[in-house]
Amino acid sequence: MLDAFLKDNGQFSNYGVEHTIAFTLCIAAIWLMLYLAKYKWNDDQKYRYMVYISVFAASTQLFKVFYRVYNGTFNPTEDFPLHLCNLMVILLPFTMIFKWRKLWGITFFWIMIGCAQSIFTPTLTESMPHYEAVRYWVIHSAIILGALYGIYAFGWTITWKDTIRSILGMNILAAILFPINLVLHSNYMYLNAKPPGTTFYDLLGPWPGYIIWLEVLVNGLFTLVLIPFYWNDIKRYLARVVA
Repeated sequence: MLDAFLKDNGQFSNYGVEHTIAFTLCIAAIWLMLYLAKYKWNDDQKYRYMVYISVFAASTQLFKVFYRVYNGTFNPTEDFPLHLCNLMVILLPFTMIFKWRKLWGITFFWIMIGCAQSIFTPTLTESMPHYEAVRYWVIHSAIILGALYGIYAFGWTITWKDTIRSILGMNILAAILFPINLVLHSNYMYLNAKPPGTTFYDLLGPWPGYIIWLEVLVNGLFTLVLIPFYWNDIKRYLARVVA
């Protein structure tokens, strides 16, 4: 049993049965937590349960690092939690424990645009019950939940200032990680090469051109994400223009 949890199997494939089941469970779990937070839990429960979830998710990410250091298989080019989704799950407990609204606003865009697509096109090689597969689905479910939780449980909203801070923060993070990738010969945040497998990056062309297209796409998508939060203002403006 332990071998099945720890020994690499390389059997996961995108859009197969396991992917479909994991994706469905991921969406169902997120929906259930949001439903409970909005309609069933009191304020104390909303806070405590999300803190528990965020700490557990971050722990699954850190387990990967400590386990691989312990058994001598740690690879600095792959195993530091420096990919965007891995960073988000490390930050998630801080966001939830301190109800850090500004950090939530910045990471909301990173998660909903940069990380949420990972459950549709996973960069995953190991199949269940391998811990890497467990980690992958746990952290992605948790960070997507965390992004939506601020809206449905805490009543937070997104503003244009969050968009600007998020875009600036993303570029600062990329500027920090790019030289780290050069030194380590790594590919954190997929800045130096496209991720393995079939992902949406394949639509953006070869490196380094896809970085430019990604920047354009991300800026556009970040702006589009604002529309639901400003929809009433937009409708009022259009009504005045038409009138």
